[in-house]
Amino acid sequence: MKQALALIFYTCLYLCSAPYTLAHTYYLSSKGDDANPGTSRASAWRSIAKANSHRYSAGDTLLFEAGHTFAGGLYFHPDNFQGKGDPLVISSFGDGRATIDADTSYGFYAHNVAGIEIRQLNFRGSGPDSNSNTGILFYNNLPGDIKLKHIVIDQVEVTGFRKSGITMGSWSGNSGFEEVRITRAVVHHIGSEGINTWGEFDQNKKGYAHRNVYIGHCHVFQVYGLPLTDKHSGSGIVLSDVDGGTVEHSVVHSSGMGNTNCGGPVGIWAWDANNVTIQYNEAYNMSAGRGCDGGGFDLDGGVTNSVMQYNYSHDNDGAGFLIAQFEWARPMYNNIIRYNISENDGRKNDYKGITLWVADQYYKGGNRDLLVYNNTVFADKGVAPTGGGVFFKSGQHHNVHFFNNIFYTRNGAPLLLAADTAALDVHFHNNAWYSEDGSYTFVWGDARYTSLQDFRTVTGQETDQNQPTGIAADPKLTAPGTAGTMGYPLNLQTLQDRYGLQKKSPLIGQGIAVALPAPFIPAEQDILGHPIHDAAAPDMGAIAYTRPKWLEWLRELF
Repeated sequence: MKQALALIFYTCLYLCSAPYTLAHTYYLSSKGDDANPGTSRASAWRSIAKANSHRYSAGDTLLFEAGHTFAGGLYFHPDNFQGKGDPLVISSFGDGRATIDADTSYGFYAHNVAGIEIRQLNFRGSGPDSNSNTGILFYNNLPGDIKLKHIVIDQVEVTGFRKSGITMGSWSGNSGFEEVRITRAVVHHIGSEGINTWGEFDQNKKGYAHRNVYIGHCHVFQVYGLPLTDKHSGSGIVLSDVDGGTVEHSVVHSSGMGNTNCGGPVGIWAWDANNVTIQYNEAYNMSAGRGCDGGGFDLDGGVTNSVMQYNYSHDNDGAGFLIAQFEWARPMYNNIIRYNISENDGRKNDYKGITLWVADQYYKGGNRDLLVYNNTVFADKGVAPTGGGVFFKSGQHHNVHFFNNIFYTRNGAPLLLAADTAALDVHFHNNAWYSEDGSYTFVWGDARYTSLQDFRTVTGQETDQNQPTGIAADPKLTAPGTAGTMGYPLNLQTLQDRYGLQKKSPLIGQGIAVALPAPFIPAEQDILGHPIHDAAAPDMGAIAYTRPKWLEWLRELF
């Protein structure tokens, strides 16, 4: 009893003596006054300068009057905010959103602090030609590999900035940010990149600057690209120096037209990253500008243990789905491309629906351990003049497997090009190949084949234990080449009426089983969420055949 009373006494003594800061809400209004305390709507501040001069505590809230515009840029740093405890929330009050008008500066800048949530605000710059900054920037250059935790950016619109719309950056070893969520952001009319992360690149370093970054339900468009000689620009969403990242349910389009540097841009991609998932997105009308790429999706230099799945790419200058390993990147291995659809990608520069490229065929082992399965690639040469199915552009590729894919071409678009096969350790087995006009084209090394049988016989591709695999037949898709744009908010379900399998398709139940390396798990559904009925013999392509309900009932019963 005495011990219990003593415990209660000392606990109360500690709580009474411990410092305690009550969270406050601060208001900015067009009718406010910077001489006010700012703690109510009636006593609101007026200017961003006043808001920047205040010292905030964990759990505080800063609210701007909706429907009004406030000039300047928000700036948070260790002298005006210590982000330990509940987050600082920055948002609007009233109906709608407030607008931060940054003019030629940044809209929001947090230097070496986190624990911040930005919600329901608009950030506006003067335009990519006159603005010189970023819309929302979190930057960490603390020494000692310190990761600052908790950033939420939700329901914001960012427009008119020269550099990035929204970015997480760092330049001090593996210092960076973790537990980052960017959701329902609309980013447009930007100069360089839409939404991106970056860190101090070092091909020999261990670890990554940022951890657990989530980007979802975002809309990025008209990221123009800049006339830069030292870097490419014009990409939509880019994850780099990240360990654990997801980009999903987002749409990127109509960007990259001003880029002048080779090596970009791409709609949604990752480089120098580990454990990234890119899924349920649409990317279209990406321009190469005067550069080399302009593709839809990409896993690029040094990406490991990552997957591109359930995405729709169409009408891009570059590849629909690109695997690329550039000079000085960290090793690249153990990646997957599955259950995606490409329609009429490859408008320029000889790109195809799926393209693989390594800068130096002996650099860092090239591209290793890649699985490409259950994708559907459609290319009409009349729409995408250099489009086609698969293209090995150059370089060394080891232990790469293609299976259960559909490659469908029209007007003479090629099905497969691999001009330099000396460094290819690549295996095609159990894919469906179809040329609508009968112009079958397989280029392998110096030879050109006009039938699957000839291609198989000479190269040994599309065989398994010396037995023929693969199908050269009409896959009986519902209406290939007519899917067009899904739009934002994204609804991929209409792809069923374009790339679904008809009931007489020869591809139903003709796939082969998937053996996946760690950390991947088998796909349990297709791009539309349909269940994969038989893991040992799945349907081929990105969309599983929709069985009649009575048949599903019988399958479950027995």
